[in-house]
Amino acid sequence: MQAVIYAGLRNGERDQKIHDALLYKHVVEVAKDFHLAPNTIRAAAKRIQNAVVFELCLLGGGQPTPIGKVAADCFRKAALGAYRNYHGTFRNLELPCWVITDGTNRIEVMELRKIDTGEVSL
Repeated sequence: MQAVIYAGLRNGERDQKIHDALLYKHVVEVAKDFHLAPNTIRAAAKRIQNAVVFELCLLGGGQPTPIGKVAADCFRKAALGAYRNYHGTFRNLELPCWVITDGTNRIEVMELRKIDTGEVSL
């Protein structure tokens, strides 16, 4: 099973563990377990609640190539997270026909490169 990429989250795996722990424990108990303040626990749980998991794939070279699951609060951040996570692969895709999609939304790899270098803002 491939791990979920957490895009736009500072510590997505920890936030997910906090969210899961809150299903069975109170905020104060989880805060003691993680050695964090209760407000930090609440903020982490809220970040995970607002995140959506996107199943991304790469189009442009024939058959769609699955990228995997990316958790983010919007599609563009999810695509940028996948681009940054697999930068070595995407760096060599220079034709405008290469796009990342989740089935409904799509963004060109060239546009992600511009966002990553700071030419265009997210």
